[in-house]
Amino acid sequence: MSYDLVIGIGNKVKNNPVVIGKIEYDELPMVSSLVKRQDSFFLTRISNLFEDESFSVDELREAQSHLFELMLTDLKPQERQLLHKLIAVVAYALSLQLPLHGVAD
Repeated sequence: MSYDLVIGIGNKVKNNPVVIGKIEYDELPMVSSLVKRQDSFFLTRISNLFEDESFSVDELREAQSHLFELMLTDLKPQERQLLHKLIAVVAYALSLQLPLHGVAD
């Protein structure tokens, strides 16, 4: 079970979204841990791997700011690895100015 992170105008096949990352089910404890450390709408919304989510470019800018703040905290290695993955996914979507979608798989 994974949560696909895709970019594109929509998350449906007809919109040709591109998978740029995944959150695996076994990473869920790290997502929960990051949520406890930072009150972030982005982390809260992706913490439910069973719900599809969509993030606009404006929301991604705000999410990136929250994720950058977390870089300055004392994190466990697995938390930091997940944080770096999320920062990369958000930064890539922002570089293309495309929405990001979380798709329950």
